Amino acid sequence: MSDSDLDEEYVALIAGSQPALRGLLRALIRQASDVDDVLQETNTVLWRKRQEFDRDRPFLPWACRIAQLQSLAYFKRVRNHSQSAVDEQTLEQIAAVATSRAVETHAHSAALTHCMEKLPSEHRQLVERRYCDATPVNQIASQAGRSADAVSMTLYRIRKVLMECIQKQVAREAQ
Repeated sequence: MSDSDLDEEYVALIAGSQPALRGLLRALIRQASDVDDVLQETNTVLWRKRQEFDRDRPFLPWACRIAQLQSLAYFKRVRNHSQSAVDEQTLEQIAAVATSRAVETHAHSAALTHCMEKLPSEHRQLVERRYCDATPVNQIASQAGRSADAVSMTLYRIRKVLMECIQKQVAREAQ
């Protein structure tokens, strides 16, 4: 793989981690503008350290650790400006929980995407209409010439299939 291909792959990893990193930083830092600044600093460090990343290991926990270290640097700057700051031990505890949740959420999101792709197109379209487009069940039923109860039952069964698929996929990825 060429350096250009590796860089493109790495940029995709950074881009895919943004919601999780933002969530982690929001758990650690109160000010939204400061979250944005620390996220930008985190992205800069991630880019600089791209050669250090071990592609055999998961990216998100590594990126979260860098975000955590950047938030520590932020709190040190804040402390030096005579504003209140969180002590390092508390920050470590919050970051550990937030990182764990970010990784779990990311895994479930990836599993959901995988499982949605496995659904028959009719079921996928029904789920997208109901949950992505927020179309009411009555409206879907009316347009499909079905009862609302029938559509609700179909959605229930699809959710059950998705839940089982997600659980299996997450367990498979954890191994």
